[in-house]
Amino acid sequence: MRLKTFKAPSMAEAMRIIRDELGEDAIIVSTQKGEEGGVRVTAALDIVEDLDPLDDHHHHSPEVADLGDILSEAMEQHSVPGRLADRLLRAASGLNTDDPALALAGALDSQFRFAPMPENDFRRPIMLIGPPGAGKTLTVAKLATRCVLARRTVRVITTDTVKAGGVEQLSALTSVLKLKLQTADNPGDLKRYCAERGKYLQLIDSAGINPFDPAELKELKNLIDAAEADPMLVLPGGGDVHEAAEIAEMFKTLGTSRLIATRLDLARRLGFMLVAAEIGQFRFSHVSTSPRVAEGLAPLNPVSLARLLLSQERGISTPAFGDRVFA
Repeated sequence: MRLKTFKAPSMAEAMRIIRDELGEDAIIVSTQKGEEGGVRVTAALDIVEDLDPLDDHHHHSPEVADLGDILSEAMEQHSVPGRLADRLLRAASGLNTDDPALALAGALDSQFRFAPMPENDFRRPIMLIGPPGAGKTLTVAKLATRCVLARRTVRVITTDTVKAGGVEQLSALTSVLKLKLQTADNPGDLKRYCAERGKYLQLIDSAGINPFDPAELKELKNLIDAAEADPMLVLPGGGDVHEAAEIAEMFKTLGTSRLIATRLDLARRLGFMLVAAEIGQFRFSHVSTSPRVAEGLAPLNPVSLARLLLSQERGISTPAFGDRVFA
């Protein structure tokens, strides 16, 4: 299955482009108004070989089960709140497809935004933020590893200089990559490190904070402002949907742009991701499913997230992740 989004000045022009690129068998998944005018149309095409990084070769759509029942069971399994589940089910029912993954992908695409890390836009440093134990340090190491493997220049900075072993852990990981870890003890240090930008990706690891503590929020905000960073929230799998909503609401105040979900190999209920993205108005970026630095991190798109939700609902282990970081 191939899913692609097209932008065009008009629906007629979008349909022409879709026919030229995907052929007459393409299915329209969703249509939206473009942010700068025109239209945004997502179309899909069934293909024999699927190159999606979250492909699950053991997942087959049931031939008899009702589409609505399959998606309803998935929403219930993942503890998705009723109002959000209803919106997704309504959106899925309006699509011209009987394939659960495709229907759910279209519904997700209509309700959420997806934006993996840009490949070459290094105008702002990326700072990973979140509660303690979310997996920020490991995610920074994974992102840096993939940059090195892709021969992209990267600089790693940490502001987590208080937690015992925090600097040592990241330093051990970056030294293997032959990267020098820079430590920033205060906003001034961080501003100085981040002054030179645009030539390479800057990844900043931050200390875990209590999002309900105004003083800790303010301290983190000062660091974000000093670096002029793009903050990305890291949340671990298995969280309660209500807690995820409250945490997302607090981190939203810091200008957080994207969401990275970690430890999904230990989670069987993923509703926390949907709720956090909805409440915080975050764009889905990546998911992590392994504690190993060199694997288990992949970008999300509507189809890969739909397959992830459906595979969990059917009791299948989390689909294998590719090594691709940038989408």
